[in-house]
Amino acid sequence: METMSRTFYLPTSSALLVFALLFAPIQVHAQQPLETETARPLKAGAFEVQTTFEYQTSKDGNERAAPLGFEYGITNRVSLLVEPVFYTSIRPKLTKSATGLGDLEATLSYLVVEERRKLPALMIAGELKAPTARNAIIGTGKTDFAAYLFASKRFGKFDTHGNIGNTFVGKPAGTQLDNIINVAFAGEYFLNKKVDLVAEFLANTSSAAGGTDTLNNPNPSTPEAVAGELVGMVGFRYHFRPNVAFAFGINYDNNHAVLIRSGVTFDFHGPARSNR
Repeated sequence: METMSRTFYLPTSSALLVFALLFAPIQVHAQQPLETETARPLKAGAFEVQTTFEYQTSKDGNERAAPLGFEYGITNRVSLLVEPVFYTSIRPKLTKSATGLGDLEATLSYLVVEERRKLPALMIAGELKAPTARNAIIGTGKTDFAAYLFASKRFGKFDTHGNIGNTFVGKPAGTQLDNIINVAFAGEYFLNKKVDLVAEFLANTSSAAGGTDTLNNPNPSTPEAVAGELVGMVGFRYHFRPNVAFAFGINYDNNHAVLIRSGVTFDFHGPARSNR
């Protein structure tokens, strides 16, 4: 559940991998463009790859980044998600710019309760952010840990998800950062076999008093510190093939920033999530 924008660049080796996955005869359940997590893990042995392009713009400047997501179903209840960010570009209008590697996140999740007629599916997760960013404008240089509770409930063609979490923020020397509380709510409407309509609402508390965002943070010692945000998103998902889905979404937040996200998800080497 990371809100910083990212840009997608696909090198030649990745393009070959994508080409191969296009013909893997596995049904996909793509979570993109949602940041809200589902409480439905991948089935045992399933492997999912997500490529994403994100661009954020506001009156203070713009941001780009290039993440990939790799998720593996260890068992029918346990999943591991690894999200490296190979490229990040932050271009404020008034302060110093930065380009480089972003932080890496790894999330281990466990399905506690399967969905029942009157009860949602419930999942717990732990997320570790490794400080792989080498630029202080892009990352704090400290390790963060987050604990989450995910819930999902299906109502006919509608699927709903809710998340709540707490991030324990690593504190660079000489700084005062607070832990962050995150909440998220999302809805999906399965219009037909190819098109899904999606929307979500995200909110988080601030880790630094007086902060606004990465582009205009008044504290030069912690420019990557997260500000309090309220974010709304609408988008869609189009399934080109049973195993390939394209996603597109537009976010707007309380800082009047617009984030455009698009990406492609591939599912292979096992059965997909079973909520369609």
